[in-house]
Amino acid sequence: MKLGRFADGAETSPGSELDADKAVAASMSVGDRCRIEKPTRYGKIMFIGETQFKAGCLWVGIKLDLPLGKNDGSVGGVSYFECSDMYGVFQRPKAVTVGDFPEEDDGLGDDEEL
Repeated sequence: MKLGRFADGAETSPGSELDADKAVAASMSVGDRCRIEKPTRYGKIMFIGETQFKAGCLWVGIKLDLPLGKNDGSVGGVSYFECSDMYGVFQRPKAVTVGDFPEEDDGLGDDEEL
């Protein structure tokens, strides 16, 4: 017996996956505050669309509040949005929650003494 994505009839065409992503992303806009999980991180949506690094899928580009990302908004030499290195990350729409989340801070205020 096959389970999950291996079960008979569980195959999804790339088009249906893209359609599902578009339905979820329809409630998102560039500039929205968002949260992603595993680990929990907060940021601002900077890009929503298809990419060259994985065709047939929709991606959400996020500028994180803290340097917990993987890139600077570019992947494979293609720039999708701009941010400092390690502040950018791409997630599938279903992994992104839009909301009125406060900005995270690193705990080091501008006027704190070392």
